[in-house]
Amino acid sequence: MSPKDKMRNPDFQKLLRIALADLSIRQTLLENDVADVNEEMRSLEKDDKLDKLDARIRVIKKDYAHYKQFIDPSFKLDVTDQYS
Repeated sequence: MSPKDKMRNPDFQKLLRIALADLSIRQTLLENDVADVNEEMRSLEKDDKLDKLDARIRVIKKDYAHYKQFIDPSFKLDVTDQYS
């Protein structure tokens, strides 16, 4: 395993952007699950499931806020250009 200090800053910024995109997608999926649970389940099952989903969303939001601190706003990443 290579240490972080061997990673160039543009690569690090790209990695951060990918991680934040992944966390955003995970949060959206969990929020969709919350909406589904609210529509489908009965109250006892619903409360337990919603508590678990809420806990997972809080962890994702915490990680997102942590990693976002390291983002360089001047770094531009066009994902569509990277892989075309």
